[in-house]
Amino acid sequence: MSDDERRRAYRFAARIKVRFRSIEELVTAYTEDVSRGGLYVTAAQQLPPGTEVQLSLELPDGGEPALVPARVAYLLDEPTARAQGRNPGMGMQFLEDHVTPLAERIARFLADTIGSGEHERPGPIHALVVDDSASYRELVARSLEDAGHHVTVAENGLEGFGKAMQRTPDIVLTDVTMPVMDGWQLLRLLRARDATKKVPVVFLTSLDSERDRIKGYQRGVDDYIAKPFAGAELVARVLRIVTRSRWEGVLHDPGDRTTMTGDLRQVTLPSLLAFAESERRTAVVTIQTPRTTARVAIHKGVVTSVHIPDPKAPPQLLERLLLVLDWEDGRFYMEEAELPEPTEQVIVQMALLEHARRKDEASR
Repeated sequence: MSDDERRRAYRFAARIKVRFRSIEELVTAYTEDVSRGGLYVTAAQQLPPGTEVQLSLELPDGGEPALVPARVAYLLDEPTARAQGRNPGMGMQFLEDHVTPLAERIARFLADTIGSGEHERPGPIHALVVDDSASYRELVARSLEDAGHHVTVAENGLEGFGKAMQRTPDIVLTDVTMPVMDGWQLLRLLRARDATKKVPVVFLTSLDSERDRIKGYQRGVDDYIAKPFAGAELVARVLRIVTRSRWEGVLHDPGDRTTMTGDLRQVTLPSLLAFAESERRTAVVTIQTPRTTARVAIHKGVVTSVHIPDPKAPPQLLERLLLVLDWEDGRFYMEEAELPEPTEQVIVQMALLEHARRKDEASR
């Protein structure tokens, strides 16, 4: 913080940190609030309307936080927020014209991340391929090397772990069932070491059930590529995973197991919520699709709120939940959270039965 910024900070009653975890979340917030000169801040402790604060906006570009002076414009208490499918918080009105600089910074970040192609197609990567099948090792290695990338191969998890210690790879592609050391043991060892805990790990397998895939996401698997696969498809998927891991690494520590992230094409939202119900989780599930972002709050295994950034979304909690249960393309982030006792709730199994009934009726 500069001396000028430090002097100006004394006028504020508080500094509030706001962290955007992804490109989609940032763009959604900009479209809904920032471009209109304000921002909605989720907060359990609320300040009186009119209070002047300094917002510290942490963007996913890895730069310094954007410091924005703001005033509390309105409050949403718990009952009102729940009725709107939101978490309690405060509506902030910017005190100065920071919209244009923020918009320019967001635009530059998006251009660097997407438009330039630099991050879509990273330079040559180093992949570690671990599989006891010589044919699959050769297929993966040949496909990546033909595309200009570097490959190290290993026949089992123990050999693979040793090679990862010698040279940290950009990605690990591993089978699950192997002699000497399987993929699960290799994953645990990689996640336990500082040098490798952030390296994306992909299982080259077709696990039997979504429950198995959830188990993998719980333990830190970044993605799955099912066997058999085409070489060109594998290379494209690997580059997307490496790209995604690089900017997601700015957003949260992959070694932090309070966050579970995965692909909705591998684990459907109904299965994820059923898992949360069975384990009586208290968490917030963020669902990001190419079109929008939604948040589902779960308190001890029951759904207590669903926020969809669409004014036309149905007001009833059950109807909003049924709407997002249809989403099949995107990613999910489940983060443990401290949530208040619910004033409204929907039992997951009841919602899933109603969702299945409506799908059955629609298919007739």
